[in-house]
Formats: sequence, structure tokens, C-alpha cells
Amino acid sequence: MTNDESDPKEVARRYVEVVWNEGDIEEMDEILTKDQVYHDPTGDGEEPLSEFKEFIRGYHQAFPDLTFSVDRYIAEGNLVSFWGRATGTHKGSFMDIKPTGNRIDIMGINVVRVNDGKVAERWANFDIFGMLQQLGHDPLSV
Repeated sequence: MTNDESDPKEVARRYVEVVWNEGDIEEMDEILTKDQVYHDPTGDGEEPLSEFKEFIRGYHQAFPDLTFSVDRYIAEGNLVSFWGRATGTHKGSFMDIKPTGNRIDIMGINVVRVNDGKVAERWANFDIFGMLQQLGHDPLSV
């Protein structure tokens, strides 16, 4: 592994490009630890890499052109924060919502902790409410 590959910002960039933009399930073994810890507004705890692979596979089936454009990466020690926008076209089932053909455009913020050149812990907060509205599913109008 070269110095660039172990630099936390480079690990975070690779995480975004390979995992989110390419959806490369096989390459995820080289980017994330086997049992990374995940935190989001709905809960947190250990997440086996196999579960995260299924999550990514589902996102890419629902949004085959999914792209996460990062505005900035900021690193302090082994923590890297980054934010930007995710866009894509809803062409597959997502959260029991049948394909709509609608485009999504949402903002999100992430922090990753890098350990030995791999993402070992993740924090994320995306505008899921806005995404559901863009898919024509407003949770407030139940």
C-alpha cells in the first residue's frame, strides 16, 4: 500500500468513488473493514460488510446512475468529513416504492474513521425525507 492509499482523505475519496459512484461490491473488501461500525439518525452499531454490500447493491439497483458529488473533504487525524449531493434516477424498487423514473437530488454529510488504510467507522446523514418526496412518497401525508 502506498502512502496515498493510506492517507485518510484518499481512503475517503476512494470510498465515495468505488462504493457509492461505481457500486463495486467486490472492491469494497479493499476499502472497508469486515465489521465496520455505522451510525445514522436511525441507530448505530456494528454492521458486517456483507450487509453493507447488500445495501449498496440495493441502492444501485434502484438508482443505476447514482452519483455522489463531494464538495469538500476535511481531515483531522484519522477522521474525514465530507459532504455533497447524491443524484440518480429511480429505475428500480426502493423501500417498497415501485420505480417512478423520477430524479433524486439530495444533500448529505458523512464522516469516516480510517484504520490501517480502510474505513472502520462511518457516520451519515442524508435528506431521506426529501428523497422520498421526490419519489412521490410524502411520509407526512399518511
